Parts: sequence; structure tokens; C-alpha cells
Amino acid sequence: MRRAGGFRHISYVEITMSRLISATLGRISPRFRTFDAFVPIYRQSLAARGLAEKTMQNHDVALRQLSAAIGRDIISGIRPHKIAVPLRALHLEHPHAAQRMLSEARAAFAEAVALGWTDTNPAMEVKMPVAKTARARLTLEAWQAIADYALKNMPPWVHRMLVLALITGLRRGDLARLQFDDVRDDHLQICLQKTGALLRLPLALRMDAIDMSLEEAIAACRGYSKGNVFMLRKSTGAQLSPDSLSARFETAREAVFGKHTGEGAPPSLHECRSLAERLYREQGINTQRLLGHAHQKMTDVYNSERGLTGGQWKTLEL
Repeated sequence: MRRAGGFRHISYVEITMSRLISATLGRISPRFRTFDAFVPIYRQSLAARGLAEKTMQNHDVALRQLSAAIGRDIISGIRPHKIAVPLRALHLEHPHAAQRMLSEARAAFAEAVALGWTDTNPAMEVKMPVAKTARARLTLEAWQAIADYALKNMPPWVHRMLVLALITGLRRGDLARLQFDDVRDDHLQICLQKTGALLRLPLALRMDAIDMSLEEAIAACRGYSKGNVFMLRKSTGAQLSPDSLSARFETAREAVFGKHTGEGAPPSLHECRSLAERLYREQGINTQRLLGHAHQKMTDVYNSERGLTGGQWKTLEL
């Protein structure tokens, strides 16, 4: 039966028969099974790598997005457009999530090829949509202006947070977790929350641009309020949340520069990490190890001009 225009109407019976045939063939060969059937096998290979819990959660988010797009498709019959179309839709609202989804698709299909579920990796033919950089870079001059304002007008922990963020290059979640007990054998030892990497920063680490060492920055965190556990803390001594750190940074930034009205997003607290990388690179310091990146390519992203594996401690050598 054909509709006007020559398109054939596919009946419910034909769809049911097609799925029944696929299920029957799937018991014979994995090539006739769905992408969703492969996901548990792929997750087993991820779990075997001993990834951090947060990293596994990120994998699962991307896998759910893929399953929503191609989960019921026969894995060996998936073509690039089946990935590209939902990828572009996701990219419009959440570009970083789209990047993770594409990376996950490439890795999952590579595993599927290795295990004989399919012969090709369709995700390798898919390109990420080109997008403008969403967030402006933080300059040293802007950081200094924000830090000066915080020192004079905000709770004492805010200025100390800005200094620690710049000297250590840590993400906000790791900054909020810093404790004085993390200082051992003349090093600050951190288990990075995002990756599980074990990092040791020497207290002698010095940021020439602000003429301060890590040891001096940590010493400044003592005695400004109650409590002697967390370096950054409320007046009661209680731990601060990562959101509190970001909110105070934004308050100080807007007080200095006003509300952002241009394209894209203004610099966030995370941009202290990028600024640290650029300044330390000028000093000749190994910024890949400083930031805890497994690959230099990721570190190079932080050094653009726009606006470790776990198990062993990685020590930054000066």
C-alpha cells in the first residue's frame, strides 16, 4: 500500500515482524543485536579500567543520550547520520554535553568493532558543529582587580580563595575540599575530585606574577575565622560549597566590571585555572602535571588565546 506521493505505509505487523527477526538473528550473531544490548558489555570494559565514580557517571550520562537516539537500532546498521542529527540538536543547548556524547559514541563503537559486533565506527565520520567560544578568558589584570575588590569588600575567605585558585590551578570542587591536613612532607597533596588523580604540589611553588608561594597562600588561610580544618571556610569554621565559591567570584567580578552584556559568557571562577596554566607556562613549569591532565592536548586548550591516572602520587617538580 502506498500513500500519496509514493511513500509506502509500513504496517504495525511489518514492524513487529522486523523486530522479531532481528531478535532471532541477534541470538545467532551480535551483529544483529541493538545498540542497547551492547551497552552493558561496553560498561563492563569501562568498569575494568578502575575509573573514578564521577568519571563513570559522566560516561553513563553520555550513554543514556546515545541510547535515546540509537538504542533500538541494530548496531551493525547504524549510519553516521543517526548520530549526527541528535548530536546537532544537543549541541544547540548543551555544547559540552554534545562533545561528550560524540566522544562516547566513538569509544563505544571502537569497542564494538573490536568485539565483532560491527565492522565500522560510524561515529568517526561525524564532526562536531563549529561553535564560538562561549566563555571569555580571564586576564591577570582582571584577576588583580577582582582580588583587590574582594580584599577590601568581601568576607576574608574570598580573597584567599582567589589566591589559592591562581597558585594551585585547582577546580572549585577541589578548592572547597582543601584541608590543612593535606599538607605533608612540604607538599600539598590532593586527590582530584573529577579524575581521581593523585597530585602533590610543592609548598615552594611560586606564582611570579603575584609574587607569592603556595606556602604563603596556605599560611594566610590560618586564623582568619573559627576552625582549623578547611583552608576556605565560613566564619563558623564550616566547609564552603563549590557553588558558594563561584557565586562570590561572580559578585566581585560584577562589582568591578558591571553586568555582562556582550556575546557569550563572562569569565567564571574556572578561568583562574586557565590563567594559572598560561602564567606558569611562561615560567617554564610543567602545567600538564600541575593541572592533573592525562594528556597534553587538554592542557593546551587552557593555553588558547580566546577572550593522571590514579594509583600513584604525581609530584610537580620545580
